[in-house]
Amino acid sequence: MTSERFASGDVFWAPNPYGNGGGPRPWLVVTADGVPYAGEEYVCLALTTSDLPDNVRVDDGDWVLGRVPDVTSYCSPWVIATVKHDAVAEPQGALTASFTSEVAERAAAYLEADVAP
Repeated sequence: MTSERFASGDVFWAPNPYGNGGGPRPWLVVTADGVPYAGEEYVCLALTTSDLPDNVRVDDGDWVLGRVPDVTSYCSPWVIATVKHDAVAEPQGALTASFTSEVAERAAAYLEADVAP
């Protein structure tokens, strides 16, 4: 567990609620202050090494801090989770504000896709 508070664009390792093994995965924080329990939980998007359709590639220039040189990462904007601060296993780094904004907009489009006017 870490006591450091996270912000939009930060990447950390935390439990994977969607995986079979329950091991941690990297998450990108898209909302840190705009949630009811700011500092206690974060709205996040999953990062992966899988190049799936609709995933957004994280290019070298998108990393501000924490890039692993021999691994290509992708963001899955439809894999959205609320991660509790106490569940964070390890900070990894940060992505640019522009990348974070782009994938947050894509996530919002998924959420709005089936909402009737």
